[in-house]
Amino acid sequence: MIDVIYAESNTHHIPGFVYEQSEPHDWWLLIQTHCRAFFEIDGTPVILSPNTTILYPPDSVFRYGAADNEEYSDDWVRFNTDESFILNGSVPFNTPFNTSENLYISYLFFLIANENFYTNKYKEMTIQYLFRILFNKLKESLSTDSGSLLENSLMQLRLNIQANPGAPWNVTQMAKFLYISPRHLQKLYQKQFGLSCMSDVINNRIELAKTLLKDTSMSIIQISIQCGYSSAEHFSRQFKKHTGMSPKKYRESSK
Repeated sequence: MIDVIYAESNTHHIPGFVYEQSEPHDWWLLIQTHCRAFFEIDGTPVILSPNTTILYPPDSVFRYGAADNEEYSDDWVRFNTDESFILNGSVPFNTPFNTSENLYISYLFFLIANENFYTNKYKEMTIQYLFRILFNKLKESLSTDSGSLLENSLMQLRLNIQANPGAPWNVTQMAKFLYISPRHLQKLYQKQFGLSCMSDVINNRIELAKTLLKDTSMSIIQISIQCGYSSAEHFSRQFKKHTGMSPKKYRESSK
């Protein structure tokens, strides 16, 4: 049995939109976003990319809405069910993931909303079939998902560090990139990559410095600035700590 309470496709809300559910309830909620949106995960607001889907079971406590000062848009359906293909957890509960066929999935939301609006002879059967197709498509998205959205965001942060190690990186700024707390970022980064985020920044700065010392005629002061250091003295100390030699000696040994 699937009893659709309400369903909408391609809804739009003004910037600042927030939806919160903190009271007990007996219904399920399935959402697919069309924009960047925040979701509270373990009590921490996290900004997730468009085409994020999440399934909330009965009695879930949740909060989500517009990211920053942006408009919010999504597909959603609130329903009751006792169907095993939903209850068995093949689409995980309270866990956001990306949909790989978001337009097709959005159209399924549209068909469910449309079918629920009218009193057709085969309404219940049609909705049942549409839900089965929808959940099959969601399972296909999960099978091609390269990891959790937060893991993907961490990987993107690391790629950004590697691409521009000389930027003025700090833990607070990096945490804002993922919309999580600095403490949570440090814990996740260490777990995923085996080192702290600032250690990763320093390692990439030292590697950049090695390349510049070997391949350019830039001065030590210019290289220190390029690598994100406020002073050549600080740069030289950190470079010697990681390589065992001063920048000048490293350049001479590389010739």
